[in-house]
Amino acid sequence: MVQFQAQFKPELKPKPMPGLSDRQLNDHFDIKYKGYVTKLNEIQTKLKGVNKEAPSPNYSDIRELLVERLFNYNSIKLHEAYWQCLAGASDPPEPIKQMITEDFGSYNTWKEEFKACGLSARGWSICAFDLDTGRLFNFLTDNHSIGAWNVIPLMIMDMYEHAYYIDYGGTVKRYVEEGFLPNMSWKYAARMLERHPLSEYRTSLLEKAA
Repeated sequence: MVQFQAQFKPELKPKPMPGLSDRQLNDHFDIKYKGYVTKLNEIQTKLKGVNKEAPSPNYSDIRELLVERLFNYNSIKLHEAYWQCLAGASDPPEPIKQMITEDFGSYNTWKEEFKACGLSARGWSICAFDLDTGRLFNFLTDNHSIGAWNVIPLMIMDMYEHAYYIDYGGTVKRYVEEGFLPNMSWKYAARMLERHPLSEYRTSLLEKAA
């Protein structure tokens, strides 16, 4: 996989919107997101020539490159999904809305937990479909390198300070309530539904668990 090079995707850049300024979005997209792409590609290049004869879990060049590759790669994935979750307010697709109602009781109950998840996080709040149980979960992660396995993210909220500090300083609650939630789009989740047969997975897994 050392031949792989990440692509910076300018087409994903969101336009300024109520609650998130042009300056905030430019800094986040053109500096932070682009920086992760650049660093991943540097790591990919260095992996081609790194010494693979002396790996060590305590310290080795290849260990450090692989650790930081995961950090940058996950960050790229999460940011590219996050931009698509900031595409303007929209309702969940009906299959996801039904899953939310079944798993959380109501959309408002889910939203309350997702918001609390974000305000408790140092990194990300992620609503994801678990391919092992067929259920939806709100996952909190403090670091790009830590996350749930075998899940498909559907809604992603960046909680790192770089996502809001220009517009909101340290008042993270205002970012969530005024910057993200009013602009929360389910178009990315709809694309995940098109790509993966989540409803079929869910029905099959829940029937087996019954």
